[in-house]
Amino acid sequence: MKFFFIYLLKLLKKISFVFGYELTIKKKKFTFLNIYKTYKEALTASKNNTTYITKEFQKRFKLSTLDDIIVTDEFNILPLFCALSIDKFNNNDLRFLDIGGGHNPFFLYVLKSLGKKYKFQVLEEKNFDIEIPPQYKEYLKYVNKLEDVKFENLCAVIFGSSIQYIEDYKIILNKIFENKIKYIFITKTFFTNKSENIITLQNNLENVKFPNIFFSFTELNNLFIDNNYKLIFQTKRMLGKYTHNALDKKDFFIKDLVYKLDNKK
Repeated sequence: MKFFFIYLLKLLKKISFVFGYELTIKKKKFTFLNIYKTYKEALTASKNNTTYITKEFQKRFKLSTLDDIIVTDEFNILPLFCALSIDKFNNNDLRFLDIGGGHNPFFLYVLKSLGKKYKFQVLEEKNFDIEIPPQYKEYLKYVNKLEDVKFENLCAVIFGSSIQYIEDYKIILNKIFENKIKYIFITKTFFTNKSENIITLQNNLENVKFPNIFFSFTELNNLFIDNNYKLIFQTKRMLGKYTHNALDKKDFFIKDLVYKLDNKK
């Protein structure tokens, strides 16, 4: 059968050439490629010297303006949490750590939605050398080392579609668990129903491939349970345009999760 299609393709190319046309077959570009046993194996296969988009690409970013911010889908979750928590917390107690917030941190989505400024630390790679406008400097701070994060008095930590790119994500989670941060948000992250995580290559940014972890929901959820966190909110969303060359669309999905520290245990 394979040889028949090859022959047919060659024949069609010859026919189209006779009529002055060139027949080309456009290959389907998958969002994700292959399955790897380890993160390091995927990184080696990517032939990329960084675990995310190129350093040159990162340096192009400037902090988004409020006009650029559209509060939809997963970006509604944290502003809604803040709105519901105003009566429970003193405004000064609402302090957040945004892991991988990039040039459009959740600080801006909360400000756009509620008109309120809360204090945010953004843990990012050193290539995100963002210039912060004077009106935000009291509230927004970027750090590029975990040891530089001030965990004292944090209300919540947000992984905004970022935890899947972090090879040593358990080191960060353990630091959060040790400091007993009350809330942990994980948004727009890929999961499977398998018993173990799947490592794959993301293939849709700047023609650069980089590792992406498809988390086993059972495994990650058990990690939180073992550290006295309870799942209080979750969504499961359609994949839409996302495709994988080795997995069927029914085998992976997107979830948003919110965990709360269970002080009763």
